[in-house]
Amino acid sequence: MAVGVLVAALPSAIRSLPGAPAGFWAMALAAMIVDIPLFGVTGKQDLRVRSTLSVCFTFAILVLYGAGPAIAVQAIAAVVTVIGQRYSARFSMLFVSRLILATAAAELVVILTGLRPITTQGSGLTGTDVLEFTLLAAVWLAVSYGLLAAGRLTTSLHSFGHAWAALRPDLASTAAAVLVVAPFLTTVPGWWPLLIAAPLMVWNQLSREQLRYQQRLGREPISGLLNRQGLIEGVRAVTTRDHPSPGESRPFGIIFVNVESVLEINRALGRELYEKVIGVASRRLVDAYGEDRAALLSSEGVVILVPDLTEPDAIADAEAAVALLEPHVEVDNIPFALDPAGGVALSPMHGRELRTLLMKAELAAHEARASQRRAVLYVREAAEQAERRITLLRELRTVLDDPTRRREITVLYQPQIHIDTGRLVAVEALVRWTHPRWGPIRTDELIEAIEASEVMHMLTKHVLETAAVQVRRWNDQGEPIRVSVNVSAQDLHEPRFLDELADLVQRHGIAPRQLIVELTERMLISDLPRVTSVAHALARQGTGLSLDDFGTGYASLQQLRLLPLTEVKVDSSYIKGMVDNPADRAIVTSVHQLTRALDVDVVAEGVEDQRTADALATLPGTIAQGWHYGRPMTAEDLHDWRRRRHSDNARQRQA
Repeated sequence: MAVGVLVAALPSAIRSLPGAPAGFWAMALAAMIVDIPLFGVTGKQDLRVRSTLSVCFTFAILVLYGAGPAIAVQAIAAVVTVIGQRYSARFSMLFVSRLILATAAAELVVILTGLRPITTQGSGLTGTDVLEFTLLAAVWLAVSYGLLAAGRLTTSLHSFGHAWAALRPDLASTAAAVLVVAPFLTTVPGWWPLLIAAPLMVWNQLSREQLRYQQRLGREPISGLLNRQGLIEGVRAVTTRDHPSPGESRPFGIIFVNVESVLEINRALGRELYEKVIGVASRRLVDAYGEDRAALLSSEGVVILVPDLTEPDAIADAEAAVALLEPHVEVDNIPFALDPAGGVALSPMHGRELRTLLMKAELAAHEARASQRRAVLYVREAAEQAERRITLLRELRTVLDDPTRRREITVLYQPQIHIDTGRLVAVEALVRWTHPRWGPIRTDELIEAIEASEVMHMLTKHVLETAAVQVRRWNDQGEPIRVSVNVSAQDLHEPRFLDELADLVQRHGIAPRQLIVELTERMLISDLPRVTSVAHALARQGTGLSLDDFGTGYASLQQLRLLPLTEVKVDSSYIKGMVDNPADRAIVTSVHQLTRALDVDVVAEGVEDQRTADALATLPGTIAQGWHYGRPMTAEDLHDWRRRRHSDNARQRQA
């Protein structure tokens, strides 16, 4: 019916315009300019329309001159606004149509009731005029903002109740415009309404800038995705029902997609390229989920907020999010792989707090990467493991700080035997921690818990100190020996590491060559410049340098050539298979030949039987380490082991 009013009113409106009075043209011109931004634009991120103050003037025109002129002016003013604000095509249609339909609806009330508050511009207002004004304004506001809320629902994740709540500030300002300013304008004669447009333009601009500032607070500047604050608002929108039951909230899911490969892009190729890659990936997410659902909370992960997500669909939705980021991102004609892995946590199943859900979704994403799956639904075991690691980290820090508890940490020594001579040439120091409640802690679990923290370096210092003390004792007993100690990437980035090592050697009066620092091949690949720098500094101090787990990380010959190594340790996976697997034997033989050519010792790890020892005996100069020769043992047990081995060798020579 409102549309019929609109169609019927326009022809007469057009015919009447040439003879319209100055007051009409003043309000028409003011309506067309009042919403033009003085500077900047608001952008297209949000369907919360900023107050359109042209309604002050078009509503006054409605009550004075009828629907036809009011609709014509409102249409022109709305078009000027959408052009100035650079709204999207879809939102432009909603913006223009809802203003025109609201005006037509108010005119329909006039037709049905016969009420028109004022017919002559410049006359005063009576109490009846105000009441009639209020009725027409209520109809206009209900239709206008009802359409806006409905449009918001079709393009975002909000409930109808929350859509109304989000529009309240704008609704209040528009209500003031039609209930206060518009009645006042009807009392102003001639061209004077134009003067009222100036302060309204300033007020409108300030309102826009405030909204732009609020939007920036909720978005990540690089990608335009939501930041943590924006995501919190999104969750609040999802969990607000139109008619919530006591103790209930709308279910939703948090999908965390780990894209840790972008960190390597940032580190290796620079921030500018990283931002471009993130920008392309972000557009994929926005196109798929909308601007109110995708968030960037860290440099290596994106978050998707999915309303009404339940357990049966959780994995499929998470895999779909991962699939969006699996195709290469092309920037400057260069393809980049994001290598995504996803995890999902559900509310209320896994918690109601955003912080808790994010933690659990990220844990699930790490589980997905470790298990080489696209996506994983959070399970409690993952959180329990994380909590255990945190507990281990805290308690180990306490142990290392408390001299009375350091006995919980034991340093064991595993012998390394020169196969040609059968002589003990070195030992590897291996740390063991017996937790007072959990008992012996697996070494791999311990390292995983602490390697990213300063506690890792504290543990290394403790092991080095213990090993140096023991080396001095062996020297005093006439049994000099070398000890190799594993260090971490954390140690290499510790500025005091080299000075601490030099001080350790000097304090205990041992030869620098009696300490061997073991680096893993993974460390070599991940940070070659730093490793190379530290390695040469160690060599200048006289400390030995060992490359551990060789063959597991694809180190190049060039990298080997750059390092002043004293030994290379072949990974046990090749040693254990060399008797029965020709490929493993060929690899071990090749590494042996390479290290001999570089004048570097080769250590075979994981020798567990005589057959493997016999196979290694065909490779001259090889040093062997493994349970076949001796398990990791305390210094006292090593002393007894050496004595027994010496006696056994003496009997064999006599025989």
